[in-house]
Amino acid sequence: MNSFTDGKPIEQPQPARPTVVSVAPKATPRYGLFGFLIILGLLAYLIYDLQAAKKQIKESQGELTKVKNQFTELFNKSEESLQAFKGDFNVVRQRLGVTQRELDQARVYSQQMKAEHQRTVEQLNAQISTKADTQQLSALKQEATSQFGKVNSDVTAVKGDVDATKKELEGTRRELVDVKDTLSQQIARNRDELQQLRLKGERNFYEFDLDKKKKVVLVGDVRLMLLDANAKKKKYAVRIVVDDNRLEKKDRTVNEPVQFLVGKTKLRYELVVNDVSKDRIVGYLSTPKDKGLSAEFVKN
Repeated sequence: MNSFTDGKPIEQPQPARPTVVSVAPKATPRYGLFGFLIILGLLAYLIYDLQAAKKQIKESQGELTKVKNQFTELFNKSEESLQAFKGDFNVVRQRLGVTQRELDQARVYSQQMKAEHQRTVEQLNAQISTKADTQQLSALKQEATSQFGKVNSDVTAVKGDVDATKKELEGTRRELVDVKDTLSQQIARNRDELQQLRLKGERNFYEFDLDKKKKVVLVGDVRLMLLDANAKKKKYAVRIVVDDNRLEKKDRTVNEPVQFLVGKTKLRYELVVNDVSKDRIVGYLSTPKDKGLSAEFVKN
């Protein structure tokens, strides 16, 4: 125990040191991070909006392609209809009084329609590739619809003219069929029947026996040349030379009337083969007696 008696000073108690509490500084708001998140959100929105716009453009292009396909399909059908009637025009155009000039005009008009269709398709393809926004695509669709309606109107008008002509063609074609049927009913299948036809005195009959060894045989005023003879199938092919014109009749059968027109007055001749053997045919040629009454068309 320290005391004055010990000769040592009494130890004074040391004052307690205050406890230092460390205070963390307040956090500063990170405004840079928030700005970055806002910009990222705007970019995401812009990307989404751009994808939606691309989808809308793709749908509009699909609609335009559909309109173009409909346009092409309608034009092709109309062209097929015109081609179907073309054969009928060629058969009876002389009997209907259709001039070559009118046929040329119709052919030119058809070519113009085809060229206009091609130009329209090319314009549509070019415009589809260059016009990307919605308003331009809408205008392009309206333009295509307008072009489609114009061509459709032209095709309808042409179809009406063709329908009217077709009715006249049917009447004339029936007359031609009646003439052909009348001649076909007067076919001789053998010499006895040929003799009966001669007795009627309505037409001239010239018999022939033709084989491949004979290059050309004169029958009446017609030259004949055998090209092929199939005895098994009873079919043959023959070349007819008349008025400096050469006709070839192929894949014909026994007792089938083969008719052709001769001269400026278009006299109707008829060739009938009664027998077909190897490289040989036997038959007759029938020609009209009264050439004035038998004339079908007088060329100017």
